Amino acid sequence: MAELYNKTVLKNGVRVVTERVGQVRSVSIGAWIDVGSRDEAADEGGVSHFIEHMLFKGTKSRTARQIASSLESVGGSLNAFTGREHTCYFARVLDEHLDKAIDILSDILKNPLFNRSHLEKEREVILSEIKELEDSPADLAHDHLMSTVWKASPLGRPIIGTAESVLKLSRARLLDFMKRNYTSSRVVIAASGNLRHEDLVSRTRRKFKFNPDPPAAKEERLNTPAEPKRMVVKRKTAQAHISLGVPTFPYSDRRRYALLVLSNILGGGMSSRLFQSIREKLGLAYSVYSFIDFFQDAGIFGIYMGTHKSNAVRVVELVLKEIRRFEKNGLSSTELSEAKHQLKGSLVLALENTSQRMNRLARSELFLRDYLELDEIIDSINRVRTKDLVGLAAELFRPERLSVVALGPLAKNALNQVDWARP
Repeated sequence: MAELYNKTVLKNGVRVVTERVGQVRSVSIGAWIDVGSRDEAADEGGVSHFIEHMLFKGTKSRTARQIASSLESVGGSLNAFTGREHTCYFARVLDEHLDKAIDILSDILKNPLFNRSHLEKEREVILSEIKELEDSPADLAHDHLMSTVWKASPLGRPIIGTAESVLKLSRARLLDFMKRNYTSSRVVIAASGNLRHEDLVSRTRRKFKFNPDPPAAKEERLNTPAEPKRMVVKRKTAQAHISLGVPTFPYSDRRRYALLVLSNILGGGMSSRLFQSIREKLGLAYSVYSFIDFFQDAGIFGIYMGTHKSNAVRVVELVLKEIRRFEKNGLSSTELSEAKHQLKGSLVLALENTSQRMNRLARSELFLRDYLELDEIIDSINRVRTKDLVGLAAELFRPERLSVVALGPLAKNALNQVDWARP
């Protein structure tokens, strides 16, 4: 693996990271910008996401239709996403069409028109997207959990913004945000597949010429300390959607491997403890799973359940009971071994996909400024011990650290009936 990985930092600060996979005929390439919704001011919520949309609406040399069909016409794909800390524009193509993918990505990033009429149409699209989120209660519960855990921090704001904030975003505001944040030192070009590193470096140097960083240094992403809260969001939904979470440590913390194993044990699949107890044994929920989001200076571990409103208090208490049982009794060597195998298996299987490889490359560079070999990751997972997991659970799941959002047809005081105290 080490021989396949390469990194070059260009004179302007743009970083190029690649992983050659010679046995495939495809390449996945992404232009990652180290800016996301948490970098937005309070009065510009959703600006990162709005810019992402606008870059596909036309350039000086291509219409929106031509951009959309550019790679699809040769069997490839082109897309983008906005996160809380990063924005990524990516493509997957046959290796023979890599030049075309680079040309398209560089064009939309360097030559967008931000046509006023297109901007107003896209504003309506985003407003519809916000309404669609309102019709997705599981996603909405997750957003509310984030805003509950990080109340006053930009980390807790919705990536997409709100209807109010999106309506206020002007063309000048979008262009100013892009000028200030789409700068060379914040760009990582990551690619995985059948390619040569030197060729991509040469093409990046020619095509991806971003603005230099402004004289003022980028402000540090300082978090507001997490404050646990239990909140009911009343909605006329068929189920109660419950999202329970605790703040954790950042991606750079070595304990992330123990947390990943713990997540697998509690809610990582059909064999997990919560799935077996809440769904299989008692039939109280169709969906029950755990999730982790890591950031540069923080993280969150969460558990989601969808259940009938009459069972909301019971399923929350069952989750707490399962966690306390884990803290008290630990787990068998067989369960620990199976959880590790599941985690390692999903990791290795993901490496068969060049898009997953490209994502792993970029995130390692953005979070760690380093590359982790597969053997090193597997070794870190293997070294997780039962006492590491029990200690981590006891540290994280203290009652005073727990936040819960219950979205659905529930009474405002429904969560007051839950016994939060440790036995």
